[in-house]
Amino acid sequence: MFKRPKDTSESGSAQEETLPLSSPGSRIIEKTAQTESETPANRVVTPSYEARKPAVRTLQTTHSSSAPGITPANLHVGRGLKLEGKIQSCDSLVIEGDVQATIESGTLTITETGEVRGEATVDQAEINGKFDGTLTVKKCLTINSTGRITGTIRYGELKVEQGGKISGQVESSEATGSAARPASAAASA
Repeated sequence: MFKRPKDTSESGSAQEETLPLSSPGSRIIEKTAQTESETPANRVVTPSYEARKPAVRTLQTTHSSSAPGITPANLHVGRGLKLEGKIQSCDSLVIEGDVQATIESGTLTITETGEVRGEATVDQAEINGKFDGTLTVKKCLTINSTGRITGTIRYGELKVEQGGKISGQVESSEATGSAARPASAAASA
């Protein structure tokens, strides 16, 4: 049987009518009256595909330079998506899919399923997936245990979790200003 609420009065009470779902010879079983206090008014149902999604942790950005009334530009490349091109003027970029691009962003987060090939210049980066190319991070570069970076890496500050891997030409942005040579490294922390 299918029950459909019917609002018949202005006092806020609702009647429920039981409708048959089978044959035309079926009978209506009963009509009951229920008040608003007995029925959940704002019931939220989460679809099962949403309940199974893993939580994505991203870097928090501060928007002190943003003018009031302007919303930040955020981009999320989902799992299974492929993107090629140029990404710029983005406050926060989260990559779960496959990206081959030139990136200019505030924060860059590559999840465990994310793969990036190309060139990226960002303020902060958190790497849980793979990056191959030239990565320039003005502030803090964080490489978590599942993160893999290959290519040319420049950073302001570096944090590598045990298991994270860096290979290629690695240099601190402080070394860029001095006469120091860039370190060639194949590091595994």
